Amino acid sequence: MKKNTNSPWQAVGLVGTLGVEITLVLIAGIWAGKAFDRAYGTDPLGLVIGIFGGLIVGITSALFTLRTFMKD
Repeated sequence: MKKNTNSPWQAVGLVGTLGVEITLVLIAGIWAGKAFDRAYGTDPLGLVIGIFGGLIVGITSALFTLRTFMKD
């Protein structure tokens, strides 16, 4: 049986997955940055590093997911 690769629901699922991946990792970065700031008293530095780190890891993870999806 041939797989339907042009389904609009498949595209909706992919966009949702990518959004959730980036969002969750970004929230984890923010949380880790705030925890670092509380522990070491470096008020904005940990948060900024956590935001950028979360974005970098989230986008990288989303790219791997997108590449896997495009192979199929």
